[in-house]
Amino acid sequence: MENFAKIKTQDIKSQPERKDIYLDNDFIAISKYVEIKDEDINRLKKWDIAEVFIKDLESEGATHNSVQDFDKFLREYKVFKNIYLNIIKQTKNNLGNFRHNNLVNMKELNEIIDGLLDIMNRNLNSFIALLSIFNFNKEDFYYVRSLNVAIISLIIGKGMKMSDVVLKKLGLGAILYDIGLVKVPEKILNKQYKHTPEEYAEIKKHTVYGYKLMKSNFRFEEEMAAIALEHHEYFNGKGYPRGISGNEIHLYAKIVAVAHEAEKVMKNNKILPDEKSLNINKNVEKKLLFDSVKLIMQGANNKYDPIISKVFMAIFTVYPVGSIVILNDKRKAFVFATHNNFPMRPIIKIMSDENGNFIENGEVINLVENNQLFISAINRDDKFLEEVNKKILNKE
Repeated sequence: MENFAKIKTQDIKSQPERKDIYLDNDFIAISKYVEIKDEDINRLKKWDIAEVFIKDLESEGATHNSVQDFDKFLREYKVFKNIYLNIIKQTKNNLGNFRHNNLVNMKELNEIIDGLLDIMNRNLNSFIALLSIFNFNKEDFYYVRSLNVAIISLIIGKGMKMSDVVLKKLGLGAILYDIGLVKVPEKILNKQYKHTPEEYAEIKKHTVYGYKLMKSNFRFEEEMAAIALEHHEYFNGKGYPRGISGNEIHLYAKIVAVAHEAEKVMKNNKILPDEKSLNINKNVEKKLLFDSVKLIMQGANNKYDPIISKVFMAIFTVYPVGSIVILNDKRKAFVFATHNNFPMRPIIKIMSDENGNFIENGEVINLVENNQLFISAINRDDKFLEEVNKKILNKE
């Protein structure tokens, strides 16, 4: 059993011995092999982390097993969720300022992307699970979408072995990919009925508006500005604004195109509906990350670059982290880790009995090691999803 001592974030650099710094039990925030800089401490403070942990001497030599440990996944997910919600506030403040007065804090935007890269490099499974968080306020939709598109783009870029320098460019361009919408009249964007052909033509201009803003206001390189211009181009040449195809489309833009479509599938889950809205269909089936994977799979070679599509599908797999699945014995389970070589056989935590009754202390099963069980369906029961969120993922 390991013991941890609590210290204040502001006192990290005054520790007499260099040790690993933990956010929560065995989750390392700063390695003892890396020189601690003021920026590291300031980032923790920005995330409202006032206290961190170090191991007591007697437990220093202990080791932890396991990507398959659900408790470890859950601890890290909760830490990441708090950081993620803080980054949403930063994104809203930053992009909101640009929306209203054409001012943007590039230093803060860089910090946001640094923060995302930091989380991604620590635990990809917990990072992916953040994409299943839903029920944001309607006014936050634009900022949540921009952030999630940046997250998915970075995950794909990491899967394509991009360097940190390239990932940083991709992330900055991705979080601003829809910046051109600020130039589209709000009465058109906020319209609750179907747009007329003229209104849709105006909306489509946001790609050109965004490109010009990235070049003039942000002074971005061509490859980054191309993200705004080309993220609605299709691999088969049937997109807009120019109808270019294949490798005529910049690599960054092709990645963001996949990320945008994946996020779009889930967007209705993330909005708390406006009761006065006239276009809300209560019978619409809840869309999940699972559905995003299906959409990209169907669009590969057609709408989306086949190589990028394969990378996306290899990382998110058939049953992405955060999915609730139904087993052949009728029990429901939460997917918290996956196998690239066995996409149909993830690692799961049982969440219900065979009658669908919720249970908190279900077993952890690696389906690769169990030939009696298999996944028969994806769960779409809103009430059960809410119960898992309340009693497991968001339990205090």
